[in-house]
Amino acid sequence: MAPITRKNQKVAKKFTIDCSAPTDNGVFDPASYVKYLVEHIKVDGHTGNLGEQVTVSQEGESKVVIVSTTQFSGKYLKYLSKRYLKKNQIRDWIRFISVKRNEYSLQFYSIAVDEDENEEEEE
Repeated sequence: MAPITRKNQKVAKKFTIDCSAPTDNGVFDPASYVKYLVEHIKVDGHTGNLGEQVTVSQEGESKVVIVSTTQFSGKYLKYLSKRYLKKNQIRDWIRFISVKRNEYSLQFYSIAVDEDENEEEEE
């Protein structure tokens, strides 16, 4: 009896990016972010070559979903997101954070100012 062999099936990876905080403030536009990702993701060494292998879509007003059947990593997604933020000159206020495995979030930097410092400046 011959052993049972399986063909390698490509498993789709799903990445979700929650960009609700900057979108609610009116600083971030998810539609232009999706467009940027579609134009700049490289597949087989070529940009704009997504085909059936990678899909980028917007869910609701503040979620971006990327489904990939090729080699696609979270680091590459972070790299592209940081480039987009830098291009739009909002990199100084927003950062790309990993929440869970394959789930990311765009959040504002938290700046905690001591009340003592504020009182000294007022006097």
